[in-house]
Amino acid sequence: MVSWMSFVHRAEELAAFRAALADTRQGKGRVLLVTGPLAGGKTALLRRFCDDAVAGGAQLLLATGSRAERGLRMGVIDQLFRTPAAPAEIMEKARPLLSGEPSDASSPDDDPSTSQQSDPRTVRALCDLLLELANRGPLVIAIDDVHVADEPSLQVLLYLRRRVKRARILLVMTEWARPSPTHPMFRAEVMRLPHRHLNLGLLPPEAIADLVTAAGGPPVTAATARAYHSLTGGNPLLVGALVKDNPELGAGEQPVVGRAYRQAVLACLHRWEPRLLVVARAVAMLDGHATVDLVAALAGLPPTAVASELEVLTNAGLLVDSRFRHVQGTAAVLDAIAPAQRIPMHARAAEILYRHGAPAAEVTSQLIAAGAAPGAWAVGVLRESANQALTADNVEFVVEALELAASSCGDERERVEILLALVRALWWVNPTLAGLRLSPLLEALRENRLSAMDMSMVIRYVLWHGNADDHHAGIARVMAVDSATDDPVSAAMFLVGHQWVYGLSDECGCVAQAERLCADSPSPWIRAALSLRSVFRADHNDQVIRNASYILRSYRLGENIPEMMTSAVFVLMYAGRPDLAAYWCDGLIEEATHRGAVTGQALLTAARAEIAFRQGELENAMALARRALTVLPGPNWGVVVAVPLSVLVLAATALGRHDEAADVLGEPVPVAMSETMLGLWYVRARGHHYLATDQVLAAVADFAHCGALAQRLRIDIPELVPWRSDLAEAHLVLGNEKLAHDLVREQLELAKGGLSRARSLRVLAACSDPRERPGLLNEAIDALQEYGDRIERARAMAELSKAYDELGDFSRARTVARSADHEANGQHSGTKSAQVVRVSDKEPAADTPILSDAELRVARLAARGHTNREISNRLSITPSTVEQHLTRIYRKLNVNSRVDLPDRLSAPPGIES
Repeated sequence: MVSWMSFVHRAEELAAFRAALADTRQGKGRVLLVTGPLAGGKTALLRRFCDDAVAGGAQLLLATGSRAERGLRMGVIDQLFRTPAAPAEIMEKARPLLSGEPSDASSPDDDPSTSQQSDPRTVRALCDLLLELANRGPLVIAIDDVHVADEPSLQVLLYLRRRVKRARILLVMTEWARPSPTHPMFRAEVMRLPHRHLNLGLLPPEAIADLVTAAGGPPVTAATARAYHSLTGGNPLLVGALVKDNPELGAGEQPVVGRAYRQAVLACLHRWEPRLLVVARAVAMLDGHATVDLVAALAGLPPTAVASELEVLTNAGLLVDSRFRHVQGTAAVLDAIAPAQRIPMHARAAEILYRHGAPAAEVTSQLIAAGAAPGAWAVGVLRESANQALTADNVEFVVEALELAASSCGDERERVEILLALVRALWWVNPTLAGLRLSPLLEALRENRLSAMDMSMVIRYVLWHGNADDHHAGIARVMAVDSATDDPVSAAMFLVGHQWVYGLSDECGCVAQAERLCADSPSPWIRAALSLRSVFRADHNDQVIRNASYILRSYRLGENIPEMMTSAVFVLMYAGRPDLAAYWCDGLIEEATHRGAVTGQALLTAARAEIAFRQGELENAMALARRALTVLPGPNWGVVVAVPLSVLVLAATALGRHDEAADVLGEPVPVAMSETMLGLWYVRARGHHYLATDQVLAAVADFAHCGALAQRLRIDIPELVPWRSDLAEAHLVLGNEKLAHDLVREQLELAKGGLSRARSLRVLAACSDPRERPGLLNEAIDALQEYGDRIERARAMAELSKAYDELGDFSRARTVARSADHEANGQHSGTKSAQVVRVSDKEPAADTPILSDAELRVARLAARGHTNREISNRLSITPSTVEQHLTRIYRKLNVNSRVDLPDRLSAPPGIES
């Protein structure tokens, strides 16, 4: 350290040494006692003194006290005479005086005052040799760490101390500053006689700045110096280590604690007596709770002794407010404890903290580190802290606490309760791990040891992985308990989970019973269940939308299962409000992300991908689906993996990326998925991939399977799965126009929503007489307006252009083709992020002149290729009014004719208000 340390801040001490050395040269012996805190720079300063002395022509004898050598008789004096500068003849005279064996009763940890006393004649003879050496020239005798010198050596030093006044001897000694001196008699004698006492303090920020600069770093700002001081307390050893950790620290940057700092903390602690290390370890383990009494209890030391060591650590700059200054300091101390010692120490710390009323979370941290919960009190603390952590969304801590509680609990009933709480917590972050812990809960369910609510929860987790046998068997028990307890909430939980996977099917025979129990209940669970079931029945009304919005507005994600919130989002989407669905979904994703609810975040992101796809945002849909699968890796999804995978396949297929779609379809999926509502979406997506890649027969098989499964699950409505129009398109490729026509006509009769009707009309047009196609396609385009499905609009426009071309209306065909290209390009390249604020299709872009509503309606119809008379008839205005609107439109948009309108309209043409 002396090689880089700056001594600008030690100018007063250096001046005192030089003055004492000058007096010594004049025959006025002097004594300097340098004290300071642990690792406070005493040794570095002493070496600087020695360098100055030798440079000034003085003789130097140097020795260092050592705790390990306190049992070595005359060990320090022997070092003095073995200094290279000591004349050989002096050493020869000293050798017989120094010969002797270490005391058999002495050890490094013994009280030095009990060591063997030296023969006074030996002490005087050794001092005479030193005085003889001083007669040859000024002699500096430097003793570092005199507080751990052996007792016989101290006797020699005291004898010499009384005789240096008229000798050319400068005696310099360093010792640790501590509340109680190690050698009280020696120190009292030194302090009684004339001497100069230099008390070193820790470095202030401005001195630290000098040290950092001296180490070769850039000039240090005041703020950076304060940061160094905050991390080190001004301890030179820690400052040097921090400089080593930050060799390229720029001006104004903050230092970062690293390996050198950790090693320096340990070096400080191992310099002192063993008791200091014991106390430091207890402080580190009780981090934040290291009162004198608690540290004493953990360290097994008297409180007075602990108070003394805490003062040493604080004065050394290692502690502030009874804590290590940086978490890395704490970690370094704990990591250095052997596991065989550290684990039981954590257990003792937990019990001590518990008995002194520490917060449950602090006690739990110790129990987790110990890996054991010894006793009922510990299990209770673990459960209490888990509940508190769950409120704070610290799921990782909850899982750790409950895992330990479950493994340590001896009461089977309480253990089941703990496992239930553990599975709930795990489900938010890792459904696979949650599923692995279901076995004892399923056993408890079969033995009727669960409440109806807990049974419903377990069954919902079983559903996630598509285990129909356990599902059906468990539901019968849930319904039996519900009937006896009149518990509609657990019945509603069953409905939400069941319909999410099995639609409206009632193979277990309990759905109708659950619906009766749920009737007229204000529970949010029941609102969600009944709302979604209304959508499955194609019963889209304002009340359904209000119920879903109420749930999403009134309840936080953590208060409900993610499927419930996702169900409410899908209610809005299926009910024709994809805008509301996207709005709520974005907010829920943000909340789930903030709270670390991984499963909820992934599931809602997958739902948002489905919404984006239905709105024609293909790139965004793919990005969202991939994000969902990244947030929650594949095995955790269970049968619900069908949601993001189906979006990826459909979007990639629509974008013409058939290899990507094939790769997704090559991923393994749960076997049970194929018989669920979610699996129906996946099979439909696969069918579209087959159709787009000329595997028409495979597509027919998939679409037919979708129809059969939708009917079995009692969700055969076009809004959910338009399998008839899908199958009709496949049959058209095969030339089965009559069959295709019948299928799409049947779908039209069932369709209640605008989107499913629009799809049906588009396919029907392909099955109809060419003269009927423009009317059907225009009706489809009109119906698509409110849904913003740009894929369907682009397809309908392309087919409308083709229909006009076949009828010989080439001008109108070209105009509509431009609109179709505009729409298709928009959905290919427009990757609206889920986090970007959406702008209504009716709102013009910032660089587009504002058109009135009436002008916008006329412009959109004109861009689609309608004549002025056709526009007049559709909008119920006169032809002259149409002409006036077009004149203003051309002027505002700076175009010459209607063929230029598609590129200038902010909202893509092909829709109207």
